[in-house]
Amino acid sequence: MERKNIALISGGDSGEYVISVASAEMIRENIDRLRYHVFPVLMHKGKWVYIDDSDREIPVDKNDFSVLHHGKKITFDCAFITIHGTPGEDGRLQAYFDLLNIPYTTAGVTASALTFNKYFSYLVVESLGYHVPKAVLLAADRGWSTGEVLKKLCLPVFVKPNEGGSSLGMSFARKEEELEDAIRLAFRHDKHVVIDEFLEGTELTCGVFSQNHIPRALPVTEIISKTKAGYFDYEAKYTPGAADEITPARIPDELTVAVQQVSVELYEKLGLKGLTRFDFIHSNGNIYFLEVNVTPGMTQTSLVPQQAAIAGLSNTELFTILIEEALAGR
Repeated sequence: MERKNIALISGGDSGEYVISVASAEMIRENIDRLRYHVFPVLMHKGKWVYIDDSDREIPVDKNDFSVLHHGKKITFDCAFITIHGTPGEDGRLQAYFDLLNIPYTTAGVTASALTFNKYFSYLVVESLGYHVPKAVLLAADRGWSTGEVLKKLCLPVFVKPNEGGSSLGMSFARKEEELEDAIRLAFRHDKHVVIDEFLEGTELTCGVFSQNHIPRALPVTEIISKTKAGYFDYEAKYTPGAADEITPARIPDELTVAVQQVSVELYEKLGLKGLTRFDFIHSNGNIYFLEVNVTPGMTQTSLVPQQAAIAGLSNTELFTILIEEALAGR
């Protein structure tokens, strides 16, 4: 069997650069080398380079997304996108590969752009009949005040950049003075800020991927943060031992089935592909959608690899499924 050329793409232009690179390293270590030639490609601030086995940086030809390897021009059968944030999670990179007719392992342009925007995601998911938190959207180029926010929401609240992930720029505000500081922090990460009502309950997350064009839900994980913040922030996500991540979740079987069902339904209705991770909170008997990640983290502490392991899938098997699904949909 002839091995396929796979571009393993990491980096990006957001604050999640380090996490993206760590995810790519884990994928590189576990990808099936008998089936695939893996070419690590790093993207950052317009600089696109292939990192060869000697750690040399070789420029990528953006005209056709090719590289020179030992004097030979290499083109790619598939792009394995593991950029968290822009341009790999917001639809920009997907549009580029669509123009070149190169398959990729994530959702397409429209679904990526929509789900990257937290507030728009709320509007769409709510319109589909699912529960979402009450939320307020602020824009940096428009006037705002904490007083206006508190006319619509009661403290405490979560404040976060509208676009972005890994909980960067996210805060929990219990008092009005904390709210102003939290808004200003979030604006340092994005020109739009979302403020969510606080919902007390159980944080749950569920990965979904497509196999033979059929969505498949992974086991549900229950998250209990042990950081000072008290929620699943950046520290809790990427510091070993900073959160209890319990898979399968300690919840009734019927709730597990319901979370998996909602995850699969949203995967289909939002037009998602590849591997995604849905975040929810179970509060007052309802499942509230919080967000969906179309390029979820794949580091040693990430949630999806834990879920896959419980489901009996090795990382190698999971990555093979993602690549083959992308190739089959070409």
